[in-house]
Amino acid sequence: MREEDYKKRGKTILLIIAILLAGAALVVFVFDPFFHYHKPWFGLKPVQTRQQYQVNGALEHLDYDALLLGSSVTMNINSSLFDEAYGCSTVKAVASGGACSTFAYYLDKAYKYRELKYVFWGIDPDQLQYEPVEDPKQDQVEYLRDKNPFNDVNYLWNVDVIFKEIPYMVTMSMHKDFDTGRAYDFSLYSEYGYDKAIGMYQPEGEVEEMKSLTGENYLAKREKNIDLIEEQVAAHPETEYKFFFTVASILWWDIHYRDGGMERYFATFARLVERLEKYDNVSFYSGVFNDKDIIMDLSRYCDYCHADYEVNLLQAESVINEDRVINSENIAEETDVLRSIVYEFEDRLQDEGGNWDFLKEYEGCSN
Repeated sequence: MREEDYKKRGKTILLIIAILLAGAALVVFVFDPFFHYHKPWFGLKPVQTRQQYQVNGALEHLDYDALLLGSSVTMNINSSLFDEAYGCSTVKAVASGGACSTFAYYLDKAYKYRELKYVFWGIDPDQLQYEPVEDPKQDQVEYLRDKNPFNDVNYLWNVDVIFKEIPYMVTMSMHKDFDTGRAYDFSLYSEYGYDKAIGMYQPEGEVEEMKSLTGENYLAKREKNIDLIEEQVAAHPETEYKFFFTVASILWWDIHYRDGGMERYFATFARLVERLEKYDNVSFYSGVFNDKDIIMDLSRYCDYCHADYEVNLLQAESVINEDRVINSENIAEETDVLRSIVYEFEDRLQDEGGNWDFLKEYEGCSN
């Protein structure tokens, strides 16, 4: 074969490669499963399963006028319930293990692009105890949260995006029973039950981990985190903020009874209410965070803190029905209920010689 034929064949191969690369990039751009460039086209629905990859784009490009904020204990709430009750369109801005600084970042971004009627905020006490981070954007993948077109190569020619995320997005979006309100809902593929919850629980290790996370100077960290929330509430009186306390199993509270954090958390609840209840656009709801039947029934949990879908329905309904309003006058009473549940459990655990099996008595009592 002549040299010019080799050159011609080489150019053809390069042209084919260029066409394939351009085609792959075009497919990713058009379907854009992480909403990096636009909201879904062709009547497709936003299929949200990867919060680290999708929250940032969702806040910029999806249509919404309400947010559901919270950590992983909030992810399994069906946001469609809020849409139906309040006539709004809600996007989940959630982060596993999220801190207040992360949620403040989400709010700043949302207000940059949208006017918000409502913010539904699931409060777990940990998010008020973490050290506020200087770069809360770190909870999102860098090449999806910045405006640098050069690192988009990580997205446009991503094999997983092309062969996994896009087909899944199209398939789920076209499914007749698909519900956008169940974004990031891991209850769909989690296993629940007493054995599962107990099997995931290692009290000594969990206690030491929580001690290392909270550390000293928790009062200063608490106030900084509440400052972040108050700044958003005060700056946006047009937005109605609805806070609710999230539920966790007795195993979770056992950790914080052992590490000495339980009373600190109760004080944090009270301080948050005290600081924010003066605003007309703020309301607090106790939800089911001190419901004994749910707290003690480990059949409702996939580990020591994450409850099943039905429990999360109850959490949403507590906000919608507005039947358990929290204020500075009754917050001590509400936490007293939870305190008595924990003390009763610890006494029983001691009587049983540290054997957890008595918790099986509560299986099914919350149904």
